[in-house]
Amino acid sequence: MEKLVKQVIGFRPQRRDSLPWTKNWAIKLLSLFFALFLWYFVVGEDKVDMTVHIPVEIVNLPRDLVISNQFKKQLEVTVTGPRGLIRGIANQHVSRAVDLSKATPGSMLVRNDEDAISFPRGIRVLRIQPPYITLLLDRLIRRELPIKAVFNGKAGRGYKVESVSFEPPILSLTGPQAVLGDQVQLTTIPIDIHNLTGSVTREVSLDLKPSISELIGETTVTAHLTVVEKTITRKISNIPISIQHLTSPNTAVTIPKTILIRADIPLSLNSKVKNLQPLFTATVSANNLPPGKYTIPIQIETEAQAKIFEISPATVTLIIKAPFKKK
Repeated sequence: MEKLVKQVIGFRPQRRDSLPWTKNWAIKLLSLFFALFLWYFVVGEDKVDMTVHIPVEIVNLPRDLVISNQFKKQLEVTVTGPRGLIRGIANQHVSRAVDLSKATPGSMLVRNDEDAISFPRGIRVLRIQPPYITLLLDRLIRRELPIKAVFNGKAGRGYKVESVSFEPPILSLTGPQAVLGDQVQLTTIPIDIHNLTGSVTREVSLDLKPSISELIGETTVTAHLTVVEKTITRKISNIPISIQHLTSPNTAVTIPKTILIRADIPLSLNSKVKNLQPLFTATVSANNLPPGKYTIPIQIETEAQAKIFEISPATVTLIIKAPFKKK
């Protein structure tokens, strides 16, 4: 460039009758100014050193792999060059691309050298921090994890939490095998059940390990708590059997005539009622049955909040007789 400028400056015009100068003097003068401008821009502009932040871009990561560790997402790069070029870096998409197309599970050390970053011509890299990036690559897996409730306190006196259901009942998580491989369930933060005497619905957060929380963030679920009164198991005997839908004028009897049941009775009912027998009705159906002998199952009805879990016997012998006709 300097040679070009000297050639232009050292030009001496020929005689006025010289045809080339009279025809091309304007073009040559313009070339002189253009050469001076380029010389100033390339040679005359101040050179500066500056530290710029260059983002790290992961490209071509296989679908079945995931980066399981934290790594520096930006590099601190010290460069030198003309002030105008360096200022222009911010307006260009300059990044450190890490190609993982051939990556396999395990630890991978990536070296950051000056050839790894494509800066505009005229800019030279002096230093890169950090000089290396360590990546831990792991298999990407999927887990369907149920949710377990954790309680704080006790329900009201004489009451208990009978069951808990969640919406959603299961969470699907996708993440590194090292994080999800041994995870079998998720737990809630302690749910306060102090003095509960009835069923409730609450929004509760999950108590997540830091590694799980990084995958899904803070997560809440809807918990439906079924709270019931505590019960006591009672044996109620000598409950008479009633025969229903007997065709007239037939008569019928059952063998035996009474049964025994075992049931869970609410504590409040048990303390108020001494004789529980009238609270239960035992029936057998003789609907459309002709005279004869039958084995019929027992049906138990009750208005009490009781849970019957045993009927003894479960079936009885039903004997139906036609009326005696006189000759």
